[in-house]
Amino acid sequence: MAEHLAPQEERLDVTVQSQPSGLPVAALADLPKVLVAPPWTEKRKSTAPREIPGLEAPAPQLVGRGDEFERALALEPDLVEWDPDTYWDGIDDDRVYSYRHGFSVADGVRSQLARSGPKLADQAVEQLQDLPWHGDALLPIRSTPAAALAAHWFLRLDAGRDAGLDWFDRHGLHAAALLVPEAFGPKVYQRTTARGALRLLAWRYGAEAVVQAVEVHGPEAVAGVEAVLADPDRPLLNNPNVGGRLRNTDLPPVLTADRKAVLPREAVSHLMNVLSQWTPRTPYPAVETVAEACDRDSLARFSLAMAQRFPWMIGQLGRFGGTEAVALLEEHVKKWGARQLLLTGLGLEALAALPADIAFPALYRMSRGKLHDSVRALAAAKAAAVAARIKSEVEPLADRAAPTLGLDDPAQLVLDFGPRAFHIKADERLKLRIADDAGKLRARLPRPGLRDDAETAAASTARFRKLSKDLTAELAFQSDRLKDAMLASRIWDADGFARLLANPVLASLAKGLLWIGETHDGPQGFRLAEDGSFADVNDKPLELAEGGRVRLAHPALLGPDLPLWTEVFADYEILQPFDQLARPALTLTEEEARTGVLDRFSGATAAFAALREVLDWKHLYWDEPDKPIELAYLFARELPRERLNAESAAVVDNAHLLAEIDPSPDYRDPDPDGRHRILWVWFSPTKNRRRGVPTLRGDALDPVLVAEILAGLGRATGINH
Repeated sequence: MAEHLAPQEERLDVTVQSQPSGLPVAALADLPKVLVAPPWTEKRKSTAPREIPGLEAPAPQLVGRGDEFERALALEPDLVEWDPDTYWDGIDDDRVYSYRHGFSVADGVRSQLARSGPKLADQAVEQLQDLPWHGDALLPIRSTPAAALAAHWFLRLDAGRDAGLDWFDRHGLHAAALLVPEAFGPKVYQRTTARGALRLLAWRYGAEAVVQAVEVHGPEAVAGVEAVLADPDRPLLNNPNVGGRLRNTDLPPVLTADRKAVLPREAVSHLMNVLSQWTPRTPYPAVETVAEACDRDSLARFSLAMAQRFPWMIGQLGRFGGTEAVALLEEHVKKWGARQLLLTGLGLEALAALPADIAFPALYRMSRGKLHDSVRALAAAKAAAVAARIKSEVEPLADRAAPTLGLDDPAQLVLDFGPRAFHIKADERLKLRIADDAGKLRARLPRPGLRDDAETAAASTARFRKLSKDLTAELAFQSDRLKDAMLASRIWDADGFARLLANPVLASLAKGLLWIGETHDGPQGFRLAEDGSFADVNDKPLELAEGGRVRLAHPALLGPDLPLWTEVFADYEILQPFDQLARPALTLTEEEARTGVLDRFSGATAAFAALREVLDWKHLYWDEPDKPIELAYLFARELPRERLNAESAAVVDNAHLLAEIDPSPDYRDPDPDGRHRILWVWFSPTKNRRRGVPTLRGDALDPVLVAEILAGLGRATGINH
């Protein structure tokens, strides 16, 4: 994937070169000022005015992304039922309600902003003042109060760092003019925070761009901002205090750029403080200064050693890290997990800043790993960001990043024992066997003999065992990916499918599966024949149309060809990596397709635990705001909107699977084995269970999704038709 890396993504692995010894100590006069007398060692001397009278805050605006406001209007309360025609009646559109029955604070604010516009922006900021975990609701608000709150969250609250930075990501240089009234206002606390945020913008976009952005406030404000930004190496808010915590001997030496001297002790202490200021989202410019003044190899080693000793300083690994940094960051993220989500987020942020070819595989695997849901969601978001950075989508990039484990390199398949050599042979199912130089197959790798080179043979044996272990794990991982691709109705374009077949691990799995491809005669099923060609259900060669797309077959898509394909796979004794053709090929009846009501299950009984495998057990409220809060737990499942067909997606905002059962279990302690009668189960465009609300047509949804839902309910009830 190296061809996809941007120039700034080039990094150096810290293991590249060894350190020279016996070098002299560099003279302080030859080093940049930030390594000799950084701003935090001197008394602050600012020429910026304390206050500038007459500054006016611009009128608030709302700035959305994509269909953000449309989605906000489509938000629904977590209520059992409500009247959609009257739910918002009685709500004063000149006031933001901190609590709206059935809504979280963030969803309530978003919904009210979408309905009433920027006139509620300042009130919304007040409601969010102490709630950075609801920071998503602040994102669309472009105003001075919003900028000040984002700066406060980012600079003053650990829990608000990401929410504040997210706001600055959204508004960019527009934030500069918004911060000026606070940066030269009467309140010291807010003034200090706003000036720190202006420095953040200068770090990101350059001081000149920030100064140009504030020209709307007049020459006095411009001069004041120029004074605030006069020292680009000044920290955003607090002075760092890291350098004195370690003896210099605890860290590897850092060489000057010409590799003729090492940094003196005091410069190393300052270097630690400099690096502590840098993260991918706060790119401290002094780091670039020291990067030019220091040897790249030794600086990378120093960066890694710092992160090993001070795990909370892992942010700077995003600037200097390599493959060892990826391993360290992944280890820390897995260890911290959801218990230390702030550090976990910083580790994932640093990981996402590294070159895509080394960062993406780690992020993607963590997004599918056995981690807390919150951690997997963060990893998935960072993996998507890395993919977008190189103009790719996540799953195609995961195909390209899938390791070959050396199975495509003949040199990697030779096991050297010294005077003897053995060769790894892999069959179509990637079962590994050993052959000697004469081509004779052996049941297992032999033990080293007296004439063999003991050290070389031991290394080869260890490599073979590692390959066997890695291959087993990789086949399981990629098999799960392909199964999910089938269930999600993923489509491969022609180039993507060719790349998949070029990977020996993915190709081996692909040969055990049935595919559907676009041909000149329409979509047709095909399998991969022994010679790599495509064969149809009659075992005749099949050619895809030029640029024809491909997907994994699901029984629900095969119609009358399903038993024929089942027979073909049985005749050829093709072992499938997961249940594909054996899955129930369930479809809706005409009535179910029209009404969206799954009548076949009405009156059936099922155990509570079995139903939870298909539906989520969600807590909801009754729409009685004037009475004590009364909870209800009901079965529901939100369905992906992208699984709606184009016609339905144009007229409905959401899709749900809802169910009602009798008797209702104890919501505090439901009995997993308790049996319940299904009153009815239906597809719905809304969470609203109010009688008379229209259902969602069953044929509005992807038939693969519908088939899996029918199969899950069938397993729960024993009804499989």
